[in-house]
Amino acid sequence: MTNDYGNLELHQVLLAAMKDIDHICREYGLKYYLYAGSLLGAINHKGFIPWDDDIDLVMLPQDFDRLAVIIKEEHSDTYELATFDSEPNWFSKMNKLYVCGTKVNMQHGDSTPIFIDISKLHNVPDKKWRRTLQRKQIELINMVLAVKSGEIIPTSAKAKLLLGNLAKFSKTFWGKRLDAVMTRYDHMPTEYVGIMCNTLTRNPYTGRTGYDTDLTKRVWHENPVDMLFEGVPLMTIDHAEEYLTYQFGPHWAEPYPEEKRITKHDVKTYEISPETRARLGL
Repeated sequence: MTNDYGNLELHQVLLAAMKDIDHICREYGLKYYLYAGSLLGAINHKGFIPWDDDIDLVMLPQDFDRLAVIIKEEHSDTYELATFDSEPNWFSKMNKLYVCGTKVNMQHGDSTPIFIDISKLHNVPDKKWRRTLQRKQIELINMVLAVKSGEIIPTSAKAKLLLGNLAKFSKTFWGKRLDAVMTRYDHMPTEYVGIMCNTLTRNPYTGRTGYDTDLTKRVWHENPVDMLFEGVPLMTIDHAEEYLTYQFGPHWAEPYPEEKRITKHDVKTYEISPETRARLGL
């Protein structure tokens, strides 16, 4: 493993954590899938994208929920799962597995432990009008949560009236409402699944909304395939190249422009405690 972007030890921590997650999932019969930039890195770089600073995974709800229990009951000394419900100041349904004894300092002043992103997959309705309705509902709730978090400040009179009043309801209220919308079709054998919750941004490669970008065919998840990532076999979806073409466009295998090779979380520095270094053999 080599790196010219100052991320070498961060990548070593992430890979060690990923080995632990892989071991747990195989031991308990759980499925996970390398996803997004991590899957792109596995194919284009045989591991980490050199300038990347996390690992992206997705899991089906039942597997994620079981993993959450195992982490809490058996591995709480080394890992912590941060979710919408566990973190008072976390307003997203995207979950993070924190590596205890580490810290990442961002350029804008925030800091978190080193983390792996783990998002739940939910069923996406087959009918186009149902998708549109679901997407708009999720977008509205995410806008309200962004106002509650202070990420978005309404400026127009209409936005202040609508979002300002909706934001008076509690985070718990909106979290339950978002869960209800996202899980509405989980009892149906739909053609596609998706993480759904990332709706306030557009894919820079395709222009699609976050809701539409993160769709994958259900059958691709039925039988995970192993793919080498830094020499370690990790699980991912079948038809990986078809998925990458959909998410990143037809040129995903081409070299990335030099000027865009920056960390997506604006990492400034990172810290690893002596105990964690000893545990990971750094």
